[in-house]
Parts: sequence; structure tokens; C-alpha cells
Amino acid sequence: MVLEENRGARGGVGMMDTKLLLQKIAALRTRLDEDAARAATTQSGESALEKKVQQGATHNRLIESALRIAAVPEATPTAGPARLSGRGARLLRKGREALQALRAIADDTHFGSDEDDMLQCLHRNAVAMIEIILRTIQSFPPSMSAQLRLCDGLEVVLTDAEARIAHLEAGLSERRRAADDIDGLADYLRALAATQSVGMAPLQQMAERILGEARANAPLRFLSAAPTDPARFAAAHGLTVAQVVARVIRDDAEWQPQAPLAVMAALVHDVGMVRVPADLLLTDGPLDSEERRLVEKHTIVAESILEKLWPGGGWPVEAACTHHERNDGTGYPLGHTGIRLSPFAKLLAVCDVYAALCVSRPHRDAFDTRTALTETLLLAERDCLDKACAERLLRLSFYPVGSAVELSDGSLGVVAAAHTSERGLTQPDRPVVFVILDAEGRRQSSPAVLDLLDHRDRSIIRGLSPSERQAKLGPHYPAML
Repeated sequence: MVLEENRGARGGVGMMDTKLLLQKIAALRTRLDEDAARAATTQSGESALEKKVQQGATHNRLIESALRIAAVPEATPTAGPARLSGRGARLLRKGREALQALRAIADDTHFGSDEDDMLQCLHRNAVAMIEIILRTIQSFPPSMSAQLRLCDGLEVVLTDAEARIAHLEAGLSERRRAADDIDGLADYLRALAATQSVGMAPLQQMAERILGEARANAPLRFLSAAPTDPARFAAAHGLTVAQVVARVIRDDAEWQPQAPLAVMAALVHDVGMVRVPADLLLTDGPLDSEERRLVEKHTIVAESILEKLWPGGGWPVEAACTHHERNDGTGYPLGHTGIRLSPFAKLLAVCDVYAALCVSRPHRDAFDTRTALTETLLLAERDCLDKACAERLLRLSFYPVGSAVELSDGSLGVVAAAHTSERGLTQPDRPVVFVILDAEGRRQSSPAVLDLLDHRDRSIIRGLSPSERQAKLGPHYPAML
């Protein structure tokens, strides 16, 4: 029988009750530490498939164990008190609801199965927290006042677990949005490549949304997709290039009237890759002359496809055909020099190189953003790319908005804004940063805003890799993943 809390009950929590709660909390912390250790390291010699199966089995055991505990009816517990306080009953109900939310998250196709993924770690921790709540309720003492005291601590654990669930749902939402963007553009590219009749409306909507994100100073997302599906591979790259284009022309009055068309052209510029065999895109070594010819042909294919989208051609079509040409004539398909290239073709070539360097490929890992920008500028210095267009990338700074960085004093932050003034463009390593962890790795109660142009005593020493971002920021700010 479930009773409302009885604040007038006699007695308090005895020594054994307190010791029991402390033991359970200690056991929870041990489990969380073990989960974090497993996420940080992998056993040598273990195949990727074995890890995936083992991780999935462990994950299912954890949540099913907690669900079995949660299935006990409130009015007829198998253990613990015959009467449950109102707060205890609410905790039991909320625990069940939290487990159902965690099960729905685990069933989401975007949840993934990589044990190093911070979302997986958050999920395991949340399940462990809910389980300790449910187990503690099942062993509640009969005293109402004792139950209420235990509820004080369990409600803190539940609040933390619910916050993790909210972060999980936000993270999944962002993954779903990225996947939907890639899939939507991939379908559009496939239809184009198949010479199906397509309208401009879907492309215009994508371009307007990307321009809106750029105007709102939203983080730059470097999207990627496996080359096993050439259409998704080309779509992910097109979306990244379009984001870069939108940001480098955002404050340029000359480009503003053409901004939507420029972003639309960037989205579809690699449509010719849809007809490149996937096995060539998956090659992690040098291509032979015939294979290279097949890959390089994608620019000519793109031109013929896009002429149906933009009858009569124009600079969007010309740019798709020539974005691999180089100023010094060493590019393809025709070996044109800079003097024969349109302004947008030169800009697209720069954004294409930078975006490609920032994403992993079968033959190499992704470059960090500072190295990618530096490499692009060096190519311009060698007259491979247009120098003026390459310098536009400085508007992103070495560390685009959303980048996680380590500062010279050991603190960690996230880039909030890049300077577009002349002073800022000449110092792209000094953006505005939210400092969120101090040098000891402690969470800042109120993140400090630090404009590195005005604080010469501190500087960025490096950007964090995705794995470092997960390990260092994830436990404190999972929403920033």
C-alpha cells in the first residue's frame, strides 16, 4: 500500500540506514569509474566486431537488470517496507519513466555502438544511477522518517540522472539532424545524377538554413559519411563546404546578393562523385592512372548534370567543373590557370580544400582546423590556390566557432566568436573563448568570456581532438559534444 509521506513519523535514520546508503553510493561511484575507464581504453587484440558485440551485451544487461527491478509493483514490493512513503513512490515512478526514456534512446538508430562514444558513457552512467535508486527503494526501512531521509539523497541522484538523459536526447537530436541533412542532400544528388526532374525548392531551403546558421554565428559542423555510399559521401562534403562558403562571404557586401546561389552551388558541386565507384573512394593508397582518371572525371560529370538544374550554365555550373583547377595550371580536368577561372570557382576551390582537410579520409586522419587553414594558405602561397580567396578563411580564425581549445594556463574553453575586423584577421589565433574548465579540470560555475585580443597574458596552445573533447568536456558539459 502506498502512503503519502508522514513527516510526523517517529524516529530517524539509524546508523545502519546511513551506512547502507553510503555503501550503495560508493558502489555506484565505483561502477561509474569503471565505465569511464572502459571508455578511455580498449583491450589489445580485440577486434572491432568483438568490441561491438561485447559492448552491446553489457549495455543490454545493465538496462534489463534495472528494468526488472522497476517492474516490481509499488504496492507489493518483494523486499523492503510494507508501506512506501509518497516520496518513495514518486521516486519509483520517476525511475521507471527514466528507464523507459533510456530504453528509447538505446533503440534509436543514431545511438551507435562505439563504447568510446560519450553518449554511450552517459547512457551507462544514467542506467547505473537509476538502478541504485530502485535497489535502495526496495531495501527501504519501515520507518517513514528514515525513508524520507533516504529520499533526500536519492532525489539528488535522480536529478543528475535526468540531466544526463536530457543531454543524451539533445545529443541524439543533433546526430539525427546531421544524418537527416546528409540523407536529404544525398537523395537530391542521386535524383540529379539519375537525370530525374527535381525542383530548386529543396536546395533553396537548405541554403537559406545554412546562411541563417552563419548569420547566427552557429558552430561550424564538419560532417562526414563513409565512402561506401558515394552519394552520402558527396552530400556530407557538400554540406561542409556550403557552411564554409556561407561564413566567409557573410560580411561581404559584394557577395550578399549572390549568397543563396553561392551556397546552393557549394551544396551540389560534387554531384559527379555519385557516379564514382565506391571501391575507388575507399582506396587508402595511391591510385593508378586509370583509377585517377575515373575519379577526376567527376568534375566533367558534374557539369553535365548541373546544366539540367541551371539551363544555360552560369558560374555555379562552371565552378562545379573547375573547382579542382589550380592557379598555376596543375589542376584538372583541363589544366586551366587562374586567369581563366571565375571568382566563385576560385573561392569554391579554397573552401573545398579546407573542408576536405578537416575531415577524415580512408588514406589519412582529419587535420585539426589550424593545420587545415595553414595548409590551405600555404597552397595559395605556392600559387595553387587564389591568395585573396584563401585569406578569406581567416574570418573563421584558426579555431572556428564551436572548437574546443586548451589555453596556455591549462584551462579549457570553447570558441564563441571569431573577429572579422582587420585587427582580428591578422591574429586568427586569438578569438573569443568561453573558459569552462580551469587548469585543474574543475567545472566553472559561471563560464568566463575571454577575448584573447584583449588578454595578451593567455593564448590558445592547441585545439582538442574529438576524442579529447569527449574525454575532457563530456563529463562536465555533455551538451557541448
